[in-house]
Amino acid sequence: MAFDLDDETIAASRLADASTLVGNGFAWRRSGEAGDGAALKGHYQLTELRPGLVLHASDTTELVDLETCIEQRPGVTFYLFLQGAVDAAIDDCPIMPASEGDGGCMRAAVMARTGPTRFRRHSRRGEHLRKVNVTISHEWLADCGLADSSHAPRIAGFCKTHLARHGWRPSNSMIAIGEQILRPPSYEPALQRLYLESRALELISEGFGQLDARRACWATGHVGSRDLHRMRRIEEYLRELSNPTLDEIAAATGTSVSTLQRLFQSVHGMSAFDYIRRRNLNRARRAIEHEGLSVAEAAHVAGYRSAANFSTAFKRHFGMSPKSVR
Repeated sequence: MAFDLDDETIAASRLADASTLVGNGFAWRRSGEAGDGAALKGHYQLTELRPGLVLHASDTTELVDLETCIEQRPGVTFYLFLQGAVDAAIDDCPIMPASEGDGGCMRAAVMARTGPTRFRRHSRRGEHLRKVNVTISHEWLADCGLADSSHAPRIAGFCKTHLARHGWRPSNSMIAIGEQILRPPSYEPALQRLYLESRALELISEGFGQLDARRACWATGHVGSRDLHRMRRIEEYLRELSNPTLDEIAAATGTSVSTLQRLFQSVHGMSAFDYIRRRNLNRARRAIEHEGLSVAEAAHVAGYRSAANFSTAFKRHFGMSPKSVR
């Protein structure tokens, strides 16, 4: 299945049709002026090159403010941004945190999902984004031998860690691969598909090669099903709370504080404090955008006593002030 949209305008309904390649339940909310439900203009491609290997390439400009969300299937996705920034998160974990650089720099990341996740993205009218994503399924990894811990321990360990993520500045060769995908030669369809697959495989190889870097920010230990189950129980407890203490979380979920810290580090690759802070900031942003909360009210939602401290943390996390979001 393939969607290769090269129109002056692309409707949100067409994005919904294409999204079935990567997940279910695509939904969007848009604002601004654009005729006939138009969301983007430019080139948008989403193609299953072969079972378990999906390529998404786009060179588009946003016509309206748009929020999209979809339930993603398990898999591993490589992200390459050649121009522009993206405000997107998977289960409230940012794909490209603002702390990793400004929106003008080229960036790359890889992120693993061992179960269904909720992908959510906010885009702004007038934004121009040039990007390439390659998604592979766990079955594809197994067929290639990359899920075998004895043959590919780093890759297998990363891919088995839910929401493991590693970001880096792309090399010149990776940038060249991205440009080749966005502007492929004018081959006949079957040959062009083969060409795109070869480029996608090179991007995967380059991306997995980055996992050897010492600065990789994902948990190296194996995460067992028991730990994942306990983590899900903790996440459910946190769902309606703003700023609980570690002692309160531990007591309510039947764990010790030290076990709690280990679980967050193993499953999410961050401390419990960082996880709660990120989740609260994301919750506050949604409240500002969709409920019209003031900065002071949003600060309360995020568990901050000081609106000034909240604004500082918000800007550090999202790269913009809460007032500009309103």
